Amino acid sequence: MISAGLRKRFSEPEFYLAALLFLLALFLRFFLISSKSLWGDEFYAAGLMNQSISSLIADSFASSPHPPLAFLFPRFAVALFGISETSLRLVPALMSAFAAVPLFLFVNSRIGRIPALVSGLFWVLSPYSVSLGQEGWLYGTLACFGFSFVWVADLAWRGNKKAAYALIPIGLVGMLIQHLFFLFLAAGFLLYFTYSRDTRIPFKKFFILSCLMALLYVPFAVPALEQASVRSARISRANTTSFMMMRMLRRVPTVFARLVPGGLVTEMSRGIVSFSVTSVLFFVSLGSVFVSLVLFFADRKISRSLRIWSAGTLLVPLLLFLHEDPTVRHLSILWIPLGLSAASLFRRFRPAGILLLVFAAVLLFPYYRVTTFPYHRSDWREAVRIVLASRTDGQKVVVLGGQNGGLAWDFYAGVDTDRIAPNGEYPYAVSAIRCEQRAPEAVVDSLLSEGNQTWVLHDIWGGLSGAEIAPGHSILVHERPSPHIEVLLFD
Repeated sequence: MISAGLRKRFSEPEFYLAALLFLLALFLRFFLISSKSLWGDEFYAAGLMNQSISSLIADSFASSPHPPLAFLFPRFAVALFGISETSLRLVPALMSAFAAVPLFLFVNSRIGRIPALVSGLFWVLSPYSVSLGQEGWLYGTLACFGFSFVWVADLAWRGNKKAAYALIPIGLVGMLIQHLFFLFLAAGFLLYFTYSRDTRIPFKKFFILSCLMALLYVPFAVPALEQASVRSARISRANTTSFMMMRMLRRVPTVFARLVPGGLVTEMSRGIVSFSVTSVLFFVSLGSVFVSLVLFFADRKISRSLRIWSAGTLLVPLLLFLHEDPTVRHLSILWIPLGLSAASLFRRFRPAGILLLVFAAVLLFPYYRVTTFPYHRSDWREAVRIVLASRTDGQKVVVLGGQNGGLAWDFYAGVDTDRIAPNGEYPYAVSAIRCEQRAPEAVVDSLLSEGNQTWVLHDIWGGLSGAEIAPGHSILVHERPSPHIEVLLFD
């Protein structure tokens, strides 16, 4: 028997609207889910899938920059369905789709049902969020738990006891998925102060929940700080800390321009002022996000406390650029103020709100036509196929794909096929084994000097390209299966 409370809940319009959003989001994320080649981060995850669950947890503290739950969810999917592009992306697809539900419910409690539906549809349709669901990585899952935490916190501060009980488990799971969850954690707890004293729970209960959350996370704080120091050291070695202002001037506009179209928009650069399609899209997307946010912060029907909270949620994450170099994928928390602004825009100027949805929906057509991960256009699947279709006995294969290049070859060609991956033989080491590294060009030159025809799969992400890889040697084959990868056969 279904209780009267559940029957009432299932009969509410919010339940059906949330279910509609989830189902539509699920369809859009499973549609052509395996049409895009895996890319670097996904190969990193794929290489971990043959480990036991206990090994994944242990290694997350020993060598990975990610908490223990980061790869457990896809590990369960792979255990059920075997390793493939689809199984790696199964959990992110589900999580990214479900993220629309807490976003809708949170905005509904603050602005209203129909505007919240527009907000949820905006997330459902945007290539940015669809991409999170079609990437075998952890940011779709992070968004889901992050939005859920903020919504549950909002309920808890208004006196919902079930939400108060669920708050700590959701927060702890989120922190064990990705350290950036602390942004959602801070936003959720600060949401308490957006309510007046007579409408929120007593401060004593809020303080107890805050202390309990902090105490439960203490055992994981030390490895988290160690992992953060490893990342900081890597950024310092890459000499990017000296370009702090450049990051702020270039990356921040790029983040806002990509919140809707995702990787369909290029990085901010001098060439962005041209009249190419991608340049126009950059400014149209940046303008639509900027205008909707400005109108939201000027909306006096929204409480001042919520607008101040939203401003903090929008601006504080950008302070990461002072010491880090995150991408828009890391900053799904910005979708909370963006979702609120989309709802506010629809309530005030209905045609403008609808235009936002149309804009996002239209962008799905070019997104589905792209056969590579939209942020990094490297079609490894096709590159490996080209080599396997033409390779003869005696020919060597060198994979120049950085840390995960060897994993890319192994996934599509099989681990039993011979290949050389300079600087990519130890993808799970905290720091590269410098004494055993060799310059990729030196490896190629050495093989050619020994009389071996050599295939080179080159993920173009800076460095040499084309004939520059092996100057003085003739090129028998040179193909570009996608913008950021080339396949060469040197004689």
